[in-house]
Amino acid sequence: MNGLIVEHLAGSKSYGTSVPTSDTDYRGIFCADKKHIWTPFFPIKEMKDESREDAKLFELRDYMEKYLKGNPNIIETLWVDEQFITESTDEYKMLREAAPELLSSKIAFTFSGYAFAQLKRMKGHNKWINNPQSTSAPKQSDFMKLVQNFEEEKIFAKDFDIKRYAAQHALVPYGNDIYGVLPDSRRAMFNRDGSIKKYDYSSLSDIMKKTPPKFIVKFCREEYLAAVGNHKNYWEWRRNRNQARSKLEEQYGYDTKHAMHLVRLMRMGSEILDTGVVKVLRPDAEELISIRNGAWTYDEVMEFAKDKDAEMRKLYNTTELPKYPDVNKAADVLMNIQESIWSANHDV
Repeated sequence: MNGLIVEHLAGSKSYGTSVPTSDTDYRGIFCADKKHIWTPFFPIKEMKDESREDAKLFELRDYMEKYLKGNPNIIETLWVDEQFITESTDEYKMLREAAPELLSSKIAFTFSGYAFAQLKRMKGHNKWINNPQSTSAPKQSDFMKLVQNFEEEKIFAKDFDIKRYAAQHALVPYGNDIYGVLPDSRRAMFNRDGSIKKYDYSSLSDIMKKTPPKFIVKFCREEYLAAVGNHKNYWEWRRNRNQARSKLEEQYGYDTKHAMHLVRLMRMGSEILDTGVVKVLRPDAEELISIRNGAWTYDEVMEFAKDKDAEMRKLYNTTELPKYPDVNKAADVLMNIQESIWSANHDV
């Protein structure tokens, strides 16, 4: 394609951590025609290589912006091992030569941020594995909290079960999710799905309105909505999760692939801060694969993350990388490459 600067194998293939079931991903950079850059009518940031199953190409301007921000997935393209490059140009060499000067200590935040995103997923999946959700969705009737008891019998809020009173009582709305529990054999508290049965206060008899409630209760709406969301996310995760990964999760109690990426990202971040070099092809690839296969316990991964985060904070204060990327250098490289490609393509 016109304007292609580089395309390369990415992901586990470029890290040296691929296994027989790994996907084959491609990433790359292209320079768009002038009309996409000089006018507002044809904006473009990325495109797919239709000849590949999974190939994402970033437009040069967008790529450069992401590189300067320290995006871990973007940075790799200018540091990938040459054996994984499938197509490249002289313009790619220009980018690669400038790559070290365009790094900054921002990577302390981006690499740790991406790593802790993996950690968050691990914790969430760990919770789901050890505390699976019921097949039935949460019901509003399970989120009624005792606010005040007017009965002689002493009842603690933690022991209160509103379902004991559901058959011969009604919930009278007082506003703001507050209800009075009143005796009424003709009405019901809840619908069959456990949702609160709605009554128009004006439709209640004067006698009922004047009858003192047995209890004042509150529908804990936020807790209910959070439970509904958690239930939905859990079952979406169960339906969509990779079968091979799910077996590892069930066996080890956490997503070991997330753990592998967490370790890789935090080690790469530390290395860049310490040496100014991005090691995409991992010298610790064998260990990373073993982590993916469950060599570390969940607690060991958590301890590693804690220690490595502390190390990266120290390196941020001692690194020789500049605090801010050199945007003037980036602008010069960007414009030189655009001119080179446009001239070669006779795009005037």
